[in-house]
Amino acid sequence: MSFHIFLLCFVQGISEFLPVSSSAHLLLLSELFKYPTTSLEWEVALHFGTLAAVILYFYKDLWSMTKAVIKGICKMKVPSADTYCLKAWHLALATIPAVIAGYFVKKIGGVSYSPHFIGIMSIVFGILLYIVDKFSKHSEADVTTKKAIGIGLMQTLAFIPGVSRSGSCITAARAFGLNRVEATRFAFLLSIPTVLGAVALTTYDVLKENIPLDFAILGPAVLLTAAIGLCVIHGILTFLQRHSFGLFTIYRVILGGILLLFL
Repeated sequence: MSFHIFLLCFVQGISEFLPVSSSAHLLLLSELFKYPTTSLEWEVALHFGTLAAVILYFYKDLWSMTKAVIKGICKMKVPSADTYCLKAWHLALATIPAVIAGYFVKKIGGVSYSPHFIGIMSIVFGILLYIVDKFSKHSEADVTTKKAIGIGLMQTLAFIPGVSRSGSCITAARAFGLNRVEATRFAFLLSIPTVLGAVALTTYDVLKENIPLDFAILGPAVLLTAAIGLCVIHGILTFLQRHSFGLFTIYRVILGGILLLFL
């Protein structure tokens, strides 16, 4: 595995889950080492790695939700009849805005902004996360239908480079009163259908363009990204039991400053 590929896996595995913007980090990585833009097959591999990480970490929740949904369908019960069925319903609702936004973003050929714009977004949404987290006076653990829709709407801002998908979801969840750990857990679970959709669309493009896939190279990259992602998910959920998001805000401001001043 080349040093370039190792860095890609490392950056993707960390920045996909931390509220720090993966697009900003991949841009900085590209500029620092003069690496070319990530190709489609590598986008699939890196996203598949992070998808595997979150599925493996939350497999018990996902299995419980799957059983509850199947049971609810068989017994013709409404979503509120079971806690896990309700969680699945909320995740589905929160995913809809991203699906709609993603369709139009792909229709126009994606979203591209300058390093300066990405730097500004990194700073602005980092400060917003800090303000919302600091002044959120509630510490609820339950997601309601209205909150799920609100978080889903906020997630659509992640199509703007520099915002951060997990960061936007966590900010909305904290604004709606969820405690730090539950806000982050919901953001991570919400990444599953979102990243799955991205993987499916990119895989379609790879097959459409007949791009050859070298699984001997891509396989280890997926495993490394997944392993890093698992460590990051566990680490941040443990960290947030006693700490705030202040450290991430400081980091985002510094990162944004670097992008503004040096790129």
